[in-house]
Amino acid sequence: KDNFKDILKDNSKDNFKDNFKDNFKDNLKEDFEDISITQLGRRLNGKAEMNGKKIQVRGIYADEHFFDFMSFELLSGNKATSLSDPYSILITESLATKTYERTDVIGEEISIGGLGTFFIKGILKDPPKFSHIQYEVIASLSSIPLMANQGLFDNSYNDWQSVFTFYNYLYLPTEEMVSEVNAWLTNASDRFYPNADQVTYTFEMQRMDKILPGPDVSDSIGPKMIFLPIIILSVIAGAILLSAIFNYTNLSMARALRRAREVGIRKLNGANGKAVYFQFTIEAIVLSLISLAIGVLIFMLIRSEFIALIPRANEVINLELSLPLIGWFTLFAVATGLIAGMAPSLYFSRLSSLNAFRSNNGLRTLGRINLRKTFIVAQFAISMIFILAIAITNKQYRFSLDYDLGFETQNILNVPLEGNDPSILRTEWSKLAEVEEVSFSSIIPGVGSLESLQLVDQRNQDSVWVNSMTINESYLDNFGLNLLAGRSMRDGESQSIVVNEQFVRDFGLENPQNTVGTTFRYGSQSLTIVGVIEDFHYVNLEEPISSFVMLTSDNFLFANIKLNTTDIISSVERLEDVWDEIDGKNNMYSAFMDDQIEDYYQFLVDVMKLFGFVGFLAISISCLGLFGMAIYSTETRLKEIGIRKTFGATEKTLIFLLSKGFMKMVFWAILIGSPICYLLFDKVILAQNFYRTNISVLEVGGSILFLLILCSATIITQTCSAARKNPTSVLRNE
Repeated sequence: KDNFKDILKDNSKDNFKDNFKDNFKDNLKEDFEDISITQLGRRLNGKAEMNGKKIQVRGIYADEHFFDFMSFELLSGNKATSLSDPYSILITESLATKTYERTDVIGEEISIGGLGTFFIKGILKDPPKFSHIQYEVIASLSSIPLMANQGLFDNSYNDWQSVFTFYNYLYLPTEEMVSEVNAWLTNASDRFYPNADQVTYTFEMQRMDKILPGPDVSDSIGPKMIFLPIIILSVIAGAILLSAIFNYTNLSMARALRRAREVGIRKLNGANGKAVYFQFTIEAIVLSLISLAIGVLIFMLIRSEFIALIPRANEVINLELSLPLIGWFTLFAVATGLIAGMAPSLYFSRLSSLNAFRSNNGLRTLGRINLRKTFIVAQFAISMIFILAIAITNKQYRFSLDYDLGFETQNILNVPLEGNDPSILRTEWSKLAEVEEVSFSSIIPGVGSLESLQLVDQRNQDSVWVNSMTINESYLDNFGLNLLAGRSMRDGESQSIVVNEQFVRDFGLENPQNTVGTTFRYGSQSLTIVGVIEDFHYVNLEEPISSFVMLTSDNFLFANIKLNTTDIISSVERLEDVWDEIDGKNNMYSAFMDDQIEDYYQFLVDVMKLFGFVGFLAISISCLGLFGMAIYSTETRLKEIGIRKTFGATEKTLIFLLSKGFMKMVFWAILIGSPICYLLFDKVILAQNFYRTNISVLEVGGSILFLLILCSATIITQTCSAARKNPTSVLRNE
């Protein structure tokens, strides 16, 4: 990490359409000899067999310069040579322990399905949780040419167009080289693509320290965290803290009448303004530090419950408390105390001793200070935002679950194949009475999974990347996909494809009927469209429906079982019994289609829980502040209330008189908070989804009503008490 300041990562923004045989790394090194480059290949995923166990592994390919760039710890093995030989592989400590129950496994073999046999050359420490490079295994990049020669790897791996295969990490020795390399990349389109006059290809470098968190780069190498959730979480935390600061300042100012005489006596005894300012500032800082101590204690108590409340929280934030973090929060608490104590400290330090004792006149202006009203309005504007945010998020969640995805989701059980023969499973499962149909596919639709391939239009030789999935003959019927023209592919019909309506529109093929029979080229194959289906949501609702292709092969990852039964548990158990007879090593993992879709959008529930949790804090703090101000206001007006009651004022009249000022501030908060929350969700958060709900009057009106009820209950508890006081008990001392 320490030397990564000038290491940059190359990303391409565009999908490349031309097949130009040349290598990025070699081209760049020819023109910049001083640049160091390491290359990573992604998608090293598959079923591995090691020590007699079958296990799914994921990882990357890396060249021999990997450890010159990366600070990942190699526990055993040689950094200089461990990735130099073909079919060399490094595995993590946790994977070695899980499969071999020991870590001295150098020299052992790993067989990865579809790739070959690798030899363990070293043991790696598990990657840090928040590194953008995540792996269980790292194989030597020099293995790929051998795989390509055997037909195990796409032969176009060395093309400039292979932007989905490799990541190039550059070390630039001088700052001047950054601009030079950027200029070289700018000219790459004209230099390396023969049709650069028709299509522009752009490249840009990304600093290592700008990757995670960073922009939402398509096809990223590992986990990604965009800035939006970080900003949202930071705003939420800031809103809670600001609300508490407003509360403290408000109550401090409200206590001015009591503290004024204290300040007056101190000044008469020789204290100057600086001493008074220092006193009130120290009070605020001490209170903030005490709050921090209590907060840390509460955090320790609720951390596990918080993770249970939002299971995915631990995936995106680190909830471990450390001494450096406590140190930072201590400084933060001191800063918070300085900010919270600023207004009362300034006020009391400037208060003259004469005005301090003139309670009837000298502090009268305090009641007209607009700052106090501003604090109350700001607090409830924040509360309004949280209440409305919960309502809008809940509506988007319901919208996502109820949205018509264009395919059947009921009673379809998806089962990962774990490398088993699909035909055998289908034959045996079909013997069960409750099984209506068994189909196979390479992805689960509607939950974000995605594959792609490059097709060449035979009419104009233009190439384009389209989304795709592999299915068998019964898939369309099993998922209720509607054919508009033609038919489905037949099993073994590898040169036939089915496309969606958007494909027809994008390629200008007039209509579905005329589309049937059109041919495209995929690599060396010629593919013929045999059917056109209605558009359906093969990815999540965040993405628009684009050109989509279905083809058939033996490369399936999931079985899709349509069940017709009233006893789901027993039916699944019978399916598992069949599985166990076929596969004695792996357990059968299964999930229903509608449950998987609901689970995919569970993050919206997590967001609601988060908004609800912090919203409860914000609203509670706001109501406490309003409660305190109501107490202060009614106490200072008790004599006025007694006189009014003596002259015949009713309780209802007095309650209205005492409450209207506070309710006016609440209405201002609603007018400020509602548009802010509406614009935030309408233009930013919901805009992340191509298919989204609309914010209606129901959500806004319900949120306003809820806030008004809370505020009314808070205010009326005090105003009723004051309005019911006997005027003789209030006025007897006058």
